[in-house]
Amino acid sequence: MAAGPVPVDNRADLYDCPVVESRSVGAYRLISFTSRELAAAARPGQFLMVREAGPQLDPLLPRPLGIHAVDSDLMSMLIEPKGKGTLALANVRMGDRLEVLGPLGHGFDIAGKGPAVIAGGGIGVAPLGFLARKLAGAGREVSCFLGFRSRHEAVAAELFRGLNSEIMTEDGSLGTPGLATQSLNAHLKSIPAGSSPEIFACGPSPMLKSIAAIAEANGARAQVSVDSHMACGVGACQGCVVKAAGGFRKACSDGPVFETGAIEW
Repeated sequence: MAAGPVPVDNRADLYDCPVVESRSVGAYRLISFTSRELAAAARPGQFLMVREAGPQLDPLLPRPLGIHAVDSDLMSMLIEPKGKGTLALANVRMGDRLEVLGPLGHGFDIAGKGPAVIAGGGIGVAPLGFLARKLAGAGREVSCFLGFRSRHEAVAAELFRGLNSEIMTEDGSLGTPGLATQSLNAHLKSIPAGSSPEIFACGPSPMLKSIAAIAEANGARAQVSVDSHMACGVGACQGCVVKAAGGFRKACSDGPVFETGAIEW
């Protein structure tokens, strides 16, 4: 079994990027901008620190956002407007500019060959689109299980069009009633023995804890992108620590992707 997510060159730069799209996707908002250098350097599972460009100091800190998609020099982020920082970003429109620091963190190890099983919960689906398309482009069998509270959130599943995806909603308003973990577990049991499936996930902590247990029960490797509050994004403030085997790890610089076995749940 692989030791863990493969470290990448973590050198990050600050870029001034023009917004080319900002649109509603159900409960979320998709924001796209262009940056040839960032797009070339980004890897699935890495993140960006983003704020609207300009002299304003409120909010003071940029927001950590996963990379949802990369297409040539076009990059997209899916955000949930709910705090001061994300609400401000939700108001940017075409022609506005963003200050973007990145790419940051260690992303997913995608060097395997077996079936790739992807699970996302709520806004946790944001960084999984980039991952899923990268894995599919490498010829791997990809199955996505996307869980949401309701139809309003599940509209985001449209961004996974063309991929083998199943939608779950807790209230049963769209797709299969229930949780993404339930469908993921059933799918793992249907995969032939010896196929070496790998799980890739992002979502709320209880979901990731459940996936860790499912992976162990099925003998599958699992990598998860943890949901942790970040201030600096570069490991300086130590405000995003995750309890791990042997001590604490910083989600921004040691992660955000970890093997499930490396985390103390």
